[in-house]
Amino acid sequence: FPIIVGHFVKFGTQNKVLLKLLTQENVFVGGFFIISGYVAGYVATNVGERDYDRKKLANPELFFWQKVMSYYPLHFLVSTLFSPMFIMVDRWMNHPWKT
Repeated sequence: FPIIVGHFVKFGTQNKVLLKLLTQENVFVGGFFIISGYVAGYVATNVGERDYDRKKLANPELFFWQKVMSYYPLHFLVSTLFSPMFIMVDRWMNHPWKT
């Protein structure tokens, strides 16, 4: 939610203090990456020991792709659901279809 507010707050206010305060979404993105790193580390270790789970990390490439593919279906679904909105806004703003 804070990332959405950071991207769209400039359309809702001209107050410079609010804009400075609410457009710091890079802090939230950094925090998300730190938390996701801790989660990945927690999932790959044995709780209460200073050792990793050998079964999970026997094939690091498989571990990586399992983590990526656990999020991909949701990403695909959300992108598919919201793509008409993105196209509609581009048409309203008269943006060309060129890339």
